[in-house]
Amino acid sequence: MRYTEFASTLVENIDQPGNLDKPTVVAALAKAGYTGEKVKESGNKLFVLVDIPEGENKNAYRASILDSILGDLQKLLPKSGPRKVKAQGLGSLGGIMFNNSPIAVGVKDAKVQGGGSSGKANEENLRSLIQILIMEYGSINLTFVDKAGKKLGIKNCTDVVDASMAVQDRQKADLVFKSSSGQLPISLKQVSADQWESADSLFGAKAKQILEKLIKDKVIQLQKLVDDNGRKYFKLSKEIVIEPTQEETMNAIFGSDLLGKGGVVVQTFAEHNFTYNENNIIVSCDYVIKTKEDIPTSHLMVWLIRNNEERNNPLPGLRTLGVTLTRGIGTKGNKDVVLVDKDGNVLKS
Repeated sequence: MRYTEFASTLVENIDQPGNLDKPTVVAALAKAGYTGEKVKESGNKLFVLVDIPEGENKNAYRASILDSILGDLQKLLPKSGPRKVKAQGLGSLGGIMFNNSPIAVGVKDAKVQGGGSSGKANEENLRSLIQILIMEYGSINLTFVDKAGKKLGIKNCTDVVDASMAVQDRQKADLVFKSSSGQLPISLKQVSADQWESADSLFGAKAKQILEKLIKDKVIQLQKLVDDNGRKYFKLSKEIVIEPTQEETMNAIFGSDLLGKGGVVVQTFAEHNFTYNENNIIVSCDYVIKTKEDIPTSHLMVWLIRNNEERNNPLPGLRTLGVTLTRGIGTKGNKDVVLVDKDGNVLKS
């Protein structure tokens, strides 16, 4: 019996009120065409991973897939009452839940899951290429150079290590290039990247204080909502952009391991970014950031408080991030946000 036939039999036999379990939903998804690596399990949640075509609106595309899956599940599991809900853990678009069952189904972009994320792929592409060149030459002289001529490099590099998981003590390096005489830690940012760090824990308490001040001063409104699971959360009337202190900026961008030792490289690496002269490798970048003075205006760091139903800090439904200035106020500086100084005093409304 083929798997799809087995799935169909299993669905028909188990679709009874109060009888729904994860294997049944997995089988229903398989019958609808979502199998194997296309479905990611996380506890009682099942996420269908979709490849979003270039140029498509990501949320609109995911929403259309979710609606399609809902239609399939309503046909395959009618007695279980599949319905679309807004609930924590199912993403900003919500997901599908069933009567008297903890099982839920959501849709995610396959490109941003774990090691498949675009940022991680960018790091891995660079690391793999450098390792191949080291294997070929034994050692390489590596130089990152940006369009303004700023350079960052290491001579006689014999190894490159993935350091992206070493985040203790606010370390920021994604890759560490090593030689017999030292090492070069590098944080990599794609050209399109607009976030420096997630800051619910780091800045959450201060963000909450500023939030309370702006509510008291009637600068913003905070709406109390309840999702389909009865969870209470909040929604801001406008995003809030907060000027950071210099210390906060330096910590968010350079962490504890980059300043004076390495730096930030901004580039989405492609073949044309690499120039070879035997073991001398030059990598062209948009920006090389080694010091405070190197930070381009577009990449200045600001704190952002925005709506995100999934988060619980500083209040349920809100999220705090360290983002680039262009993400915070828009590329032309005219984004409709509440802009405040480090103490919560309004600079622009």
